[in-house]
Amino acid sequence: MKKIALLTLSILVLSINYNSFAQKSKKIAPKLAVKETVVVKPNPVVFTFGSETVLQNEFERLLYKNKTTKEKLTEKDVREYLDLYINFKLKVKEAKVLQLDTNPNFKTELAGYRKQLANPYLTDKKVSESLMQESYERMKTEINGSHILLFCNENASPADTLAAYNKLIDLRKRALKGENFDTLASKFSEDPSAKKQGGKLGWYTVFQMVYPFENQSYKTNKGEISMPFRTQFGFHIVKINDKRTARGEVKLGHIMIRYQYEAAPEQILDAQNKIDSIYNLIKGGKSFGEVAEQYSQDEASNKNKGEMNWVASLSGYPEEFKETAFTLGKDEVSKPFKTNFGFHIIKLIDKRPLGEFKDVQDVIKQKTNKDSRSESSKAAVIARVKKENGYSENNLNLRAFVNTIDSTFINGTWTYDEEKISTNNLFTIGTKSFNVKDFAAYLKDNQQPLEKVSTQMVVLKQFRNWADDKCLSYEESILESKYEDFKNVMQEYNDGILLFDLTDKKVWSKAVNDTLGLDKFYEANKNNYKWKDRVSYSVYTCLNEKTKIEAVKMFNKGKTETEIFAKLNKKVAGSISSKEIKNERSDATADKLWDKKGIVDIANIDGNFKFYFVNGVVTNETKTLKEAKGIVTSEFQNQLEKDWIKELRAKYVINVNEETVKSLY
Repeated sequence: MKKIALLTLSILVLSINYNSFAQKSKKIAPKLAVKETVVVKPNPVVFTFGSETVLQNEFERLLYKNKTTKEKLTEKDVREYLDLYINFKLKVKEAKVLQLDTNPNFKTELAGYRKQLANPYLTDKKVSESLMQESYERMKTEINGSHILLFCNENASPADTLAAYNKLIDLRKRALKGENFDTLASKFSEDPSAKKQGGKLGWYTVFQMVYPFENQSYKTNKGEISMPFRTQFGFHIVKINDKRTARGEVKLGHIMIRYQYEAAPEQILDAQNKIDSIYNLIKGGKSFGEVAEQYSQDEASNKNKGEMNWVASLSGYPEEFKETAFTLGKDEVSKPFKTNFGFHIIKLIDKRPLGEFKDVQDVIKQKTNKDSRSESSKAAVIARVKKENGYSENNLNLRAFVNTIDSTFINGTWTYDEEKISTNNLFTIGTKSFNVKDFAAYLKDNQQPLEKVSTQMVVLKQFRNWADDKCLSYEESILESKYEDFKNVMQEYNDGILLFDLTDKKVWSKAVNDTLGLDKFYEANKNNYKWKDRVSYSVYTCLNEKTKIEAVKMFNKGKTETEIFAKLNKKVAGSISSKEIKNERSDATADKLWDKKGIVDIANIDGNFKFYFVNGVVTNETKTLKEAKGIVTSEFQNQLEKDWIKELRAKYVINVNEETVKSLY
């Protein structure tokens, strides 16, 4: 984007509403009656350059796109833009003549922009919005659950899959008949934490579990046990112990007395006595903040009088800490309580609930895009693409090929004879067909060792992923032909990058690197680079007040700077130094010295021992090239660009259609 932003032509300031493009594209054109005539709007020529033509649709679209006011276009508006656009098209034409569009860097950069621009067309807006709304509604509820997990690879054989499912059905029946769920989880669950936690997951909410688990948790009522369901980890059943309204966040004051993990009883007792003493100080009227600052061992908050950052209901703080925090009323101070980290006293400063959807939608959108639920949007697009482009699959050819693949594939060592591999069709999408040989190459590149899986299941899943990706790629490849807006924007990016690269070569970098050309330009125009009136003076910095007084006396007696420096610096090296300065009156020091002459002793505001010798005001001085380098370089670039445009206009014959131009205003 940096290149595009630097371009001077306003047509390359790309402010694109991608969603509106997508919405426009989904509108279905009304069916025309048999006798109805389609009226085609005339699209006359605006101008030609060389062998190329610019039509009214293109010119008018960009003209109005870059119009900043709602006022009617004047002749001046149109002709100024026409002049700019002719220059623009000439530069792009020259870039293509020089084959800059074949440069690998250009192709890579344009492909990167295209990928970004294509993204909104490859997601389903309705599905994405629905997922965001679902997430927000779920954020309003917090769940306490327990589960039993049995590992089962996503590509496991049907027999292994059924065995895991049936085992969970049996465990669920036992729990429903009265056996303790936590005991069953401790004994049978393959979740590593189940032995200690008894399957307990604690409190959780949206985005804190994988999406299928989250779905089942919100669909299962309090006190119920779900039917077995599958996630990427295997099969689960979940028991919902409790549900509650989301508690939001609290702002707390915090006082803490630490004790080390596995501390001796006497150390814990000592910490408890300290926290009790602190609590008595607060009860006696001492300020919570002052006590926290003086005694709290929470380094993160004691410097801020105990005030913590906002604490969310489901943050990583110990449960005892959060339970105490969310039961306090405003300004209420808790009694001392204990966690694994030490003893605490907290005060509720403020509380805030979950925000409105508009307040949290950006966070939800970001999390949704990173979460597996975003696959729903992708799946909707793939389904649409397949339907629109006549996707057809040859299951006989697919099954025949899958049956030829042996267990070396799941060992990661599968290969095939390229001379003998079939080229039978597997599927067709639009104008593209993909065959067995294409899929075999994909499989070979994407195999990896796997355990306890079915070879055929893995291969079929790989086919589905491969086919879906090819469908999305096909859709992306035809975006220009489907969406006029996308085509136009891509053309603008294409031309913009070319223009940047050539302008950099012909103007920007040339102005910096052509030192002889810059010197010549400066010499021809140096009278344009004048200083405003400036006061010329020397500032003298002395080691101490005594040195300063002695130096001033010597100047007043007519001694030269050389004589003064020789004498004072002989006594102590560096006793006095000077600097010659010229400054315009806008400078604070120059303003004080403007009407002065000779020695001027201004009070030492900065604590240094200084005085000044003012030579007087100098006028009409020409800046050196070094002093005017910035503006000289800029004007040299402008001159290079003018010369270049003049050269291009001489190279390519330009013909303007005055009738079309006049119709625009």
